[in-house]
This record gives sequence, C-alpha cells and structure tokens, in this order.
Amino acid sequence: MPVKDRYEKQRDKLTRDLAKLEDRQEKFLRLLGHVRIKTYVFFVPFFDSYELIQHASDKTQEYRDKHLPHLDPDFHIVVLDEDAYADTREQVLQQPRALIDVEISSPEQVRAWIEANEELVATADTKLRDLVADEPRRLKVIEGLIGQYVNGENALERMRSKYPENWEFTSRYRNHKEQLLVLEYPSDSVEFGNLAQIAKEIDAELGRDVPALDGRLRTVIAWASIADWLMRCPLSFPSPTS
Repeated sequence: MPVKDRYEKQRDKLTRDLAKLEDRQEKFLRLLGHVRIKTYVFFVPFFDSYELIQHASDKTQEYRDKHLPHLDPDFHIVVLDEDAYADTREQVLQQPRALIDVEISSPEQVRAWIEANEELVATADTKLRDLVADEPRRLKVIEGLIGQYVNGENALERMRSKYPENWEFTSRYRNHKEQLLVLEYPSDSVEFGNLAQIAKEIDAELGRDVPALDGRLRTVIAWASIADWLMRCPLSFPSPTS
C-alpha cells in the first residue's frame, strides 16, 4: 500500500476513534469513576508517515481544549506500532504452544490405579514412611504423586501417538536423568524437600532438551518421573536411624 493511502486510512481511523471519547463521555464517566485518561495509545501494525504523528499531536491539543471531564489536563496521544513491543513479541512467539492438553485424572481413576498396582505403591510408601511419619498425610502425598504419574503417563502416551519424535526425545532425557540420579542424589543424602528441587531441574532441563514442550506438560512429566522413580528403585531416602 502506498505511504499516502496508509496514512489517510490510519488518520481517519484515529479521528473516528477519538470522537468516541466525546460521544460516549457519559459511559466513560460511569466506567472510570474518578479515573482520568491521560494517555491514549493509537496502536497500528506499522506506520511510515510523520504526518500521522503530526495529526496525533494536533488532536492532542484539540481534545485538551474540549476539557472533557474524563480526560486528564495533560491528556496526550501516542502512536505505536509492533516495533514498540519487539521484545515482548519475541517472547510470545518463542513460547511453545501446547502439543497436547494435559488431562487431569479423577480421584476414582487414581484409586483404581493404586488398587491395581499395590506392590509399586507399597514401595513408594516404604520409602516415604520415615520422612512422612503421619500416615494420613503420607497417603495424601502418595495419592498426589500417583495422580501426577497417571496424568503424565497418559500425556506421554498421547504424545507418542501424535508427536513420536518429541516423545522419543523426552524418553531419552528421562532415561538419562534416571541414570544420573544415583550420582546427583545418593540415597544417604536425599531429603523429602529434594523432590521439588528435582522436579524443577527436570522442568528446566526438558525445556532445553525438548523445547516443543510447554510449561504445564513439562511440570506433569517431571512429577510423573519422580513418582515412577519412587515406585521403582532409582530414587530412595535414607532412614533417620541409618
């Protein structure tokens, strides 16, 4: 589009939009109460005419002279385009979109899994017993971990079907992390509070290794991995008496 045509369209749009400040001032007063509009941002994808800036400056003075009750005495108009938010735009564009929706398992599904996998659950219970002595609280912790495990495994299964390459990268990372656990967190030094630390590590490392995974999916995979390691052998805690 020629510069002149673009300018005229943007100029006319700004003029029409500003007119609403006067035509609808009663609505603005009800909506804003005692708040006064000081800065009016006219946002366009792109502009390349200084005349648009001059038009905004002229309109600034025009609307100051109107003394509208919902406008600040120092009311002014600024014209911005996408470049004004270049950093924010890049951050948004770089954020991965969700590959799959993480479906939350119901309490009934969690209980059914626990009943069907009593031996694995018993292993996790044994590992946590010395650290969470209160049985009701410990069972709540285990239920929470199992819930995350079921959510994560279901998500991974859907990922395997729809995005096999990302699933493979994720599986490789989990296997690699599992092999390092005994070195990074030897059983004689692990505390219950380390679980959250490990989850954060997995989240961050997955973000680097598999950038296609969004934050929610990374988090559920992190906790599913911890639950899996607790129910098998890679992650253990020392006994207070040892």
